[in-house]
Amino acid sequence: MNKKKNLRELLGEDYEDFLAIRNVKWVGPYTVDELLDNCLDNAFPKNPECQSIYVVSKKSWDLRPFAEDCSPLYVGSTTGMVPRFRTRIGDLIADMFGFFQPQSGHHSGGMSLHGYCKQKNTNPKKLYIGWLENCQCVRCAEYFFWDLLSPELNVKRPPKCEEHNRYTI
Repeated sequence: MNKKKNLRELLGEDYEDFLAIRNVKWVGPYTVDELLDNCLDNAFPKNPECQSIYVVSKKSWDLRPFAEDCSPLYVGSTTGMVPRFRTRIGDLIADMFGFFQPQSGHHSGGMSLHGYCKQKNTNPKKLYIGWLENCQCVRCAEYFFWDLLSPELNVKRPPKCEEHNRYTI
């Protein structure tokens, strides 16, 4: 119990943030090219069907993304508890490559990444993507990592979790 008190005193207002991320496990990052090349390989990690968030970045990272290391471009998830996370990643990738119509919209993050790649003359296959293995609350996780990473292309702040007052990733 003394350790917990000492840690709380050392970290101050950052104590809850520490608790929120201490057990988080990221999968990846992989280049979009690696993800596509290994889509039929059952041994290659697949994104979960639900309960996760993803980060798209310019550079790779170790263990978890840090803004100063990976140059984050976009943080996203799915809304609600529907098992659509893997489909959402598919929508993201299709739109990164320009498979959308502006008037019909598909995935705002994918469209933003497509515009970024065109502007920077960067092939979307060279970007990195990683996702959380699991998380207790998608809303808390997305908001926490959006706030921590300040991704370059997220147009809107993700909604805060209505159930939790602090992060419960």
